[in-house]
Amino acid sequence: MSLRFALVAGFVTVLGLAGPVFADPIADGIAALPGAVEDVRIGGTWEKDGKTGAYRIFIARSGGEKVTARLFVQWVADNEDGSTTIENTIEIKELTEKKVDVVDYTSESDADGISIYIEAIDPSGEGDTNYELHITSPTEYKFGPASN
Repeated sequence: MSLRFALVAGFVTVLGLAGPVFADPIADGIAALPGAVEDVRIGGTWEKDGKTGAYRIFIARSGGEKVTARLFVQWVADNEDGSTTIENTIEIKELTEKKVDVVDYTSESDADGISIYIEAIDPSGEGDTNYELHITSPTEYKFGPASN
């Protein structure tokens, strides 16, 4: 084996092994998001049990001619070292069961939780509806037609 071949083979081997060492977890995580996730927003902030953070809202869509949406809410915690972690993630299954598409939404947060106001269209033409979602914890929320 020539010295040139050995150097090239060694260089290629080092490059192959160095890939994971230089991985970027943020870029890797974003690249791993499914294509169905079409909207991500910060919906407000939260504070509980000495922890603080932000609510992150995801909208994922699927379907061809009749697009329907799924809505997820995450509690993203701020850590003392400046990093963040995901505390909880929930799906609002009641919205998924409606088989509607989310056209737009707004949110407000306060000491009690987060409220999300959802503008939806029915892809089957049955009528458009607005919804309200009031979340007080990952296990407690109210979802229903908008009251105004």
